[in-house]
Amino acid sequence: MDKLTEFLKTTLPGLMEDFDLKNYLPKLDTLWGTVELLIRIFVMAGPLILLGLGLWYFLAPPKEANHRAGFRTLWGMGSVEAWKYTQRLAGFGYMVLGGALTLAMIIVNLCLIGAETLTLLTTAAICLVIELVLTGLGVLALNIFLAIRYDRDGYLREER
Repeated sequence: MDKLTEFLKTTLPGLMEDFDLKNYLPKLDTLWGTVELLIRIFVMAGPLILLGLGLWYFLAPPKEANHRAGFRTLWGMGSVEAWKYTQRLAGFGYMVLGGALTLAMIIVNLCLIGAETLTLLTTAAICLVIELVLTGLGVLALNIFLAIRYDRDGYLREER
């Protein structure tokens, strides 16, 4: 027992001198930097996707009505004319909404540089809700407009 006690008294203090707990914990400033970057990316993702979809629908929409790609609505899939009009209209609407939201979110992100954690998280949540609501209202407005303009067969309502 004497040899064990002597060994522990001489060896353990030498091992513990180099031990520093903060070297084994994650770098909280780096971890927070990663979380902050992810939050900023999430806030910018929706507007950029809308802008990209708008450009695609406006500049190079699918040629024919299909159930996989394009802005699909009951009133816009009845005829080729209705399909093309729907894609151009949806593309223009998405470009305008996506562009406006992209600019707004860039300004919000720039204003929040160096913000506190709770402020950043709260603002990001509010921005995401606003993006979701505005996108939903845009889709609803497009559908209402198309329902007023076309019937279910894709004909202009004024022509029938």
